[in-house]
Parts: sequence; structure tokens; C-alpha cells
Amino acid sequence: MDLDRINIMKAITRRMEYTGERQRVLAENIANADTPNYKPKDLKKASFSDLVKGPNPRAAIATTQPGHIGRSSASAGNGSWKVERAKGEFEVAPNGNAVNLEQQTMMLAENQGEHNLMTNLYRKQVGLLRKALGPRQQ
Repeated sequence: MDLDRINIMKAITRRMEYTGERQRVLAENIANADTPNYKPKDLKKASFSDLVKGPNPRAAIATTQPGHIGRSSASAGNGSWKVERAKGEFEVAPNGNAVNLEQQTMMLAENQGEHNLMTNLYRKQVGLLRKALGPRQQ
């Protein structure tokens, strides 16, 4: 059974990919806390409702001949998230570095909570599917 065909499972998976990528960006900010003129970055917020809706089938590229290249299902969730400058910089060090370790730590904790929530939702959805399928027959 392909769980990616279930919209809620696809949305949860994409959200987990988002939190993983955000973890990488926030860790990069902390690693560059002493780098001169470094500005912290963050990912653009992803809307969970957009993840649930998925791609618009009417917006897909039409393939009218066998040689045409259509839109693949892999391109819908390629995990490419937009990295942008972090908002709410509180202070800038004399060397031009704008990383606030307390703020970055709070953002990491928030991101971890979001990832844990998605992991629990995924686990519950799999449990519901198992219950719906009934006991295994041997």
C-alpha cells in the first residue's frame, strides 16, 4: 500500500521534511554565531492546509503526445523550501553578526515540538489504518 496516495499522510510527510530542513538551517545559524557579518536565516512558513490540499490537478502540464514530458508526482513534493532572512533580529554584534543564540534555541525547541507532533500524527494514522484492515490472516 502506497501511503503517499493518502493526502493526510502526504501532508504529514511533507511537514516532517520541512521541520528537518528547518532544523538544518537553524543549526547552520548557531554554527555561524561567531562569523563576522553573518545574518541568520529561516525557512518560509509552510501552510499545513496547502500541504493537505496537495497540487492542483488542473494546473498540471498537459501531455498531448507520447514524446511530451509531463509533471511527475515526485516534483510535487521535492522538499525544496525557500530559505529567507530571519525576521526579528534583536541585536547585532560589533563584528556585524546578527545571530541571537537564545532566539535560535527557542526556534529549535519550537521546531522539535512541531516535528514530534507530526511523528505522533503519523503513528496514529498508521494505527488507524491497521485497525481498519483488521487482524492479520495467516
